[in-house]
Amino acid sequence: MKKLASAKPLVEVEPAIDSELPAPFWTRYGGWGARAQKYPIFSQTWFKYRVRSFVLPVATFLLLMSVSVFVMPPGMQCYMLANFLYLCVCIVYSLLIGRWLAVLVCKRKLTEKIKLVALIAVLVFGVASSFGIKRIGDRMEKEWWVEHLHEMDQDSIKYFEATQRGMNNSAVTGINLLFSIALFTWLGGALDFVAYFRQQRHMKEELVAKKVARYKQERNEAELRLSVLASQIEPHFLFNTLAGVRSAISSDPQMGVALIDNLVEYLRATIPQIREDGTCSQVKLTSQLQAIQAYLGVIKFRIPRMSFRVECDPALREQFIPPLMLISLVENAVKHGIELKKGPVHIDVIAEQKEIDAEPKLVLSVIDNGLGLAGVTTGTGIGLANIRERLMQLYGDQAALSLVERDEGGVCASIVMPLSDQSTLSL
Repeated sequence: MKKLASAKPLVEVEPAIDSELPAPFWTRYGGWGARAQKYPIFSQTWFKYRVRSFVLPVATFLLLMSVSVFVMPPGMQCYMLANFLYLCVCIVYSLLIGRWLAVLVCKRKLTEKIKLVALIAVLVFGVASSFGIKRIGDRMEKEWWVEHLHEMDQDSIKYFEATQRGMNNSAVTGINLLFSIALFTWLGGALDFVAYFRQQRHMKEELVAKKVARYKQERNEAELRLSVLASQIEPHFLFNTLAGVRSAISSDPQMGVALIDNLVEYLRATIPQIREDGTCSQVKLTSQLQAIQAYLGVIKFRIPRMSFRVECDPALREQFIPPLMLISLVENAVKHGIELKKGPVHIDVIAEQKEIDAEPKLVLSVIDNGLGLAGVTTGTGIGLANIRERLMQLYGDQAALSLVERDEGGVCASIVMPLSDQSTLSL
């Protein structure tokens, strides 16, 4: 008896020290600031978490500042306490006012340009008003010193004189001014403003990527349905033709040979396109016309009362068109218009160039004198729906499929599309 190989114990592989942690880790342990990054900047939820992220650093800073109140001389403790409270108000105001106004702006349904101007305006207002509050506080501080200077001890007076000497120094004053502007710009949300535009750009790129992915998926689905439709038609057409060949061999061998020749020409033109499984987006018009010529030649043996004509300007034969579309219209005309009508029937397949809306267009028409739209509506409409969807995917509004009932009977089915030398397909 063979011994069973012992199973190897599972080895737990620890993540590399420099590997990125999953989102739940850094959102759970990264604090309120990390949670705010999960939401659009200047949204209400973002603002809520952003405010919470300020609480700990601001509280720590103010706690350290409050220590200075107790280490100052007794005569200055009252001044330092008032200055400390004013500093609290100034910092909180600087952190909140600009961001709160930006949230209100983003809640409004504004155009991108107006929103940009509004965001800049409210953030600049927040910085300017914070700087203004600071300047008011400096003036009030100086007035307080002038008013209470005679009550101060010698150390307090020396502190005030040193402060005044610094304020009278233009270099020191300039540095303080630049530092104050930079500080209030940072506190007022300048970095959030920059991050907002980076986030918006990335969101637009992500939206475009999703649209492209959805477009490709829809295109692939349309190509798959068209390929499936073609694969459903081919066996039906092939079996009927082979049955006709078998019948013709016994009664009219020459007709059977001609029927086989037409079938071979048809298969030679269509099988390569079906093998592509919808990945070939463009084929030459001449190959489609050859397939149609062979297809109608086969049908004529089965329906001798049918006549047909395939007409195309030689200059248009090298144009590129989507595969299987034109022949699908021909098959639709035969199935729903020609076969069901008694008496002589006729099909015209015409490729021509026309001026439509002052632009040259390629017009592919299949004209029959069959039962008209009443016969067309008896079908499932899957083929026509696929053609319309495929045209929309390839050309957008520049192409269309139309069905028009003729006064003399029958239907004119037309595909209008840009000339291939003018189209800019990159599929």
